[in-house]
Parts: sequence; structure tokens; C-alpha cells
Amino acid sequence: MAALLSSPAVGHAGGLPGGTSASRIFNCAHDPAWSFFREKLQAATNDGQLRLEPELLETAQALAEQLDQAGGLAVGAEHFYQDLCSDQGSSFCLYGVVSVLFVTAAGIHSSVLGSPGDPKQAQEYLRMATSMLGLQYCLDFQESTIWPLRANDVLFNLNRSAGEPFRLAPRTGPEPLARSTPPGSSLYPWPPTELARSLSLAVRCQREVNLVPVGTHPTLTLEAVSMLRDFAFASGQVVNVRRTLGITYKCAVFPDMCAEGIDSGVEDPVAALIGRFEAPPPYESYTFSRIAEALEVVGRELLSGKGFDILVCTSPFVVCALLQRATDKPMLGYLGLPLLWKRPTDHFDNATARKEFWALLPGLLARPDVVLATNNPVLTEQIAYQAPQAILPVVRPHARFTRATYAPTRLREAMLVSRTKFLWVTLGCALRHFMSNEYPITFTIANSDSKFEFREMAAHRAVVLVPWEHALMAFYEFYSMSVPLLMPAASWAYRLVFDADGNLGSTTSVYKDISDQCDQEAGCDPARHPYPPFAFASFESRRYWYQYTSFVQFPHVTTFSSIPDLLLKLPALDLSGISSSMKAFNDETFIRSTAFWRNAAKSLLTTRSDRHCAAVPDAPGV
Repeated sequence: MAALLSSPAVGHAGGLPGGTSASRIFNCAHDPAWSFFREKLQAATNDGQLRLEPELLETAQALAEQLDQAGGLAVGAEHFYQDLCSDQGSSFCLYGVVSVLFVTAAGIHSSVLGSPGDPKQAQEYLRMATSMLGLQYCLDFQESTIWPLRANDVLFNLNRSAGEPFRLAPRTGPEPLARSTPPGSSLYPWPPTELARSLSLAVRCQREVNLVPVGTHPTLTLEAVSMLRDFAFASGQVVNVRRTLGITYKCAVFPDMCAEGIDSGVEDPVAALIGRFEAPPPYESYTFSRIAEALEVVGRELLSGKGFDILVCTSPFVVCALLQRATDKPMLGYLGLPLLWKRPTDHFDNATARKEFWALLPGLLARPDVVLATNNPVLTEQIAYQAPQAILPVVRPHARFTRATYAPTRLREAMLVSRTKFLWVTLGCALRHFMSNEYPITFTIANSDSKFEFREMAAHRAVVLVPWEHALMAFYEFYSMSVPLLMPAASWAYRLVFDADGNLGSTTSVYKDISDQCDQEAGCDPARHPYPPFAFASFESRRYWYQYTSFVQFPHVTTFSSIPDLLLKLPALDLSGISSSMKAFNDETFIRSTAFWRNAAKSLLTTRSDRHCAAVPDAPGV
């Protein structure tokens, strides 16, 4: 049994760069039992098909029984982590064990060895294999090994029905997109005459324009405020932020976005209503009627003061809609989170509350002085699926608030950005096992606790961004600074950006609800997607919807398939060429985004009789 749990230190691992520790930890190199099993598995999968040969199944079952008897499965992942990050010297063959569990599950499912098939028990083995890879796949580096199986193969066979045999995950491309970019979006090819007309006219008012931003995410809200304030109006127009409500997250980094305004230090009633960013509010204090009542009070307070002209709201949607109703003010809704994020607590157990919730969006869409957009393509598709005639433009963040651009004064340093729980730790540990002492680049680790100035981040050679959601303001910030970006290839990213605990890519049905005006199965959208844009649990769904992310749709992002691939590509990047191409894309899309923001200001302030504003000729600034 000792041979199954530990491997001697040996040389390079079959074609993958890395020292003896990488071969030992990741490949269990030269361990006789694991080498024999790996060779049999390679032969059974070398043409992309899974062939369950009796000898392979018998070997897998024998290894599984030995591991179970020795208690290795219960503590194995912890042993692997300790060896990965502390060099204890004896390693658990994690990826061999995951492969054993997969093959054993396939055999139990199919009854190849003569015993009746047991799909339920097979699924238990697959779930065990997934759990071995750690919370949010923080130990999932199988692409960096010589093992032929991948976590996608496990994911692909979860919930496999009894009548279907186990298969390897497809290595070919997913289904084509059901819809291209909606009109009015940053990536939409605007007709030249329409683009020129939109850019040539801007709003000028007879007095200053006052904004009240409301949201929960500081940079998402800051994006809407800065683009509206700095680029939507005619030259010389004064635009002020009267008061900011709702944001309590990262206030030390973005103090101007946290409950500031005409009376600094005043309690924020919207933040008190919503609660902490990642915590659900108490049931009784956050029902639909309670939210409406609380926002009526907030609305009266806003209107009784010095007043304001535009409500700029990003999240939660229910707060945006009800505060607009309470104030009857023009609203720019720049949405970045699902409609049901921070939904009323009685949404699913109060039919009246649910009906009133779904009446909010049509009411907003019918108003000429309300403009709605999203910051990412998946959210636009989610909203189109949930509500009729609600295809919103996707307006990319340009993060002009960074006031920084790529200036690589630290060419020997790359920034590694990952905020997924534990992955920023384990990936940092994994990297050093593949890096020789002579590797020319070091890594600066950035996580949710890091505090770097934007100029400091833009001074690095490049940024390695390991995503934790399918839309990240961090991605747009780095891209807008034209910093060369390296990101995991799609086949790896499927497992990173869709997670049960994710705010955006949750694999549960927490955000999946549809207006009663639509088919509850097919949704509201005439563009029929092969999978609903919610509950991204299946491999096929993740593969399809990942195409809609900006990570894929933005050009000039370098992808890496494994840790060795990353380390090979990082020193060889054409830094100036990549950065210049990113800047050109930024400039092109900025023109289209500016057209959106200028059109938005016209709708917000020139469609009501009580406004003293007009659209006048004005060249956009940069």
C-alpha cells in the first residue's frame, strides 16, 4: 500500500517541463503500480474513446479497494495539498486516484465485468472523484500531468442515465451561438451613419446635472458614473454625484463610492436594507413589500433634499426598479448581476410578490426615460430568457477610472490574479514545482486581500488571470490598461467560472425563474439556445455558454492549456504587439460605447417636458 501513497523523486515527467518534484507529485512517476495502471488507461483512451477492457477495470477496482481499506481516500487530498505546498516528501497520487475512481465508476455503471450495473453507486464514485479535486477545483491541475483523463471527463458523466455508457468529454468545439451581439452594444458593428449621428450630438442642460448612484459593487457602479459623467454630455456640462447608496464593499479602495455625497457620514439606508454583499438578508426584513416600503422612505428623503436628476443603478435589480418607482426619476440601469441576485426573500413562496417582481422590468422598458444595459453577454442572454422583449445591449466596461496604462517597468515580474477560495494558494504552490531556479520571471500574487495601485499592476510584464466568475471587472480593468493577459484555455476554465457558490455562474437553480408570460421551459427568448443560461451544472451547458463570455469574445488574450504551457509562453510573448492590439480594440469599442452613453443621456434628459436639457452638436472627448 505504501507504493500507492508515495512515489520516489525522479526526473522530468514525460514531455512536460518540471523538476523531480513535479514528476513525483503530479505524475507519480516510476511508481510501478501507478505506471502500470496509467499505461493501461492510456491504451484504453488513446483514440478519444473509452474502452473498458477487463484488465483495466480489474486493476482500477483493486487499487480502489486498497485505497479504501487503508483510509487513503479520506485523507488523500489533504496529503496531496501538504506535499504540494510544504514539500513534506511523500505524496498522495491524487490524479491516479481520480482516474481510478472514474474507471471504477464506468465499470459499475456498465456491468462490463458481469455484475448488474449500478448507476447510483457509479455516481457516488464520480462525486468522490470531484471532491478529491478540492473546493472549487483548487487542486485541479490534471492538464499539467501525463494522466490521460481530465476533470471534464468526470463532469461530463455526472448524472449519466442508466441506458447511456460512460464517454470521454468531447474535445471538439461546442454548438454555434444562437445569437450574435445585440444592437447598441460595444462589440456590435454599428452602421456608420448611425454611429456618427449618435456621437455628434450630446446633452447640454441649463444647470448642473446631479446623479444618485446605487449599487453593491464599487467598480461596476463607478464605471456607469464615470462614463455617464465624463463622456455622455456636451463639453463644459457640470455633472455631480449627489449621494451614493448601497455600497459597503471595498470602501477602503474606492471611498468615493461608499455612502458619500452631500452629507458624508450619514447612514446609508439602502446598504442597511440590502445587507452584506455576499450574505442573504433576514427573511422578514427583505420581503417584496418590505423593500418597497423602505425604498419609498428613501425616495422621499432624496426628493426632499436638494434633489437629483438621474438615478444610476447597478444592483440589486429589485432595488433599482423600486427606487425608480418611488422617485419617478430617469434611471440608467447598468446591470452586472442576475435579476434574482438579492431577490426578495418571499419571491418563491408568495405568488403576489413574484408577480409584482416580474411586472417591474416591463414597466421600466416601457419608459422612454429609463435606459437599461448589461456589462456582460451572458447576463443579457439570461434576461432575454427570463422576460419578454428584453434583449439589452452589452456595454463593456472601459475602466477609465484606473487612470493607468501598460508601462512594463517590471519586466521580470508577472502578476498572478486569482480570488477563488484557495486556488490562488494552490496554483502558486504548483507553479514552483514546474519552475527551475533559472526561470527568468517571478510571480506577484494578487488575491481578494491584496491592495495594489492600478499603475503598479500595469507595470508588470503581464497578468495571469485565473477567473472565478464568467464576468470580472478585473478582466476589463487589465484589458482597458492594455496589459497583456494570459488566461486558462476554455477546457480548463469551464470548471473555474461555473460554481455552486458563484454570484454569476452558479450551477444551482438559484437564479432560474421566468416571467409567467413565457414558456417556463423554453423561456421568453425567440433565439432558442440549446441550454438555458442558468444552473450551469452540465459540461455541455458550460461549454456552450462560455463562448458568450468576454474572455472569449475579446481578442488578443493569450490562453494556456497547462502550467507548463503557461511557463513556456510567458517569456516568449510579443509584449508590445499584444498591448498595441489590445489598445486598438479598446479604442474601437470605446467609440461605440461612447455612442451608447450619449444616446442614453439623450433618452434620460430630453424626453420629459420638465427637463431643461437639449441635444446639441458636440465632438466627443477622449
